[in-house]
Amino acid sequence: MRYRRGASAERELIKMLEEAGFAVVRSAGSKKVDIIAGNGRRYLCIEVKSTHSEAIYIREEDYRKLLSFAERFGGVPLIAVKFVNRGWYFFRPEDLKKGSKNYKISIQNSKYLTFDEITGRQKSLEEVIDHEA
Repeated sequence: MRYRRGASAERELIKMLEEAGFAVVRSAGSKKVDIIAGNGRRYLCIEVKSTHSEAIYIREEDYRKLLSFAERFGGVPLIAVKFVNRGWYFFRPEDLKKGSKNYKISIQNSKYLTFDEITGRQKSLEEVIDHEA
């Protein structure tokens, strides 16, 4: 059931990215990252999660694989979480809080990006502030 929900979330995100003008590849079996997407200007390496809960945990091994692959590929590492009945939230790995073994993502107290921010259609508040400084 978990695999099916995760694969369904991956396919949904792929469709969203393609509609936003990205070429997308899904890595079945999650060898390194779940999705690689690019549009000639922006390249994304995405680990995808889906949950009915208000929090989800990312294994340290998955966290490291995402960072390592994104660095070698030259893409932006992101963790995409579909909080069922709440929508998509996108997280930079460096914004996650590490617990004793895993990284926790909570819908209440985690810093996140929107779909428009990750696709470059809208700047994040940080980018606007940095640009004006």
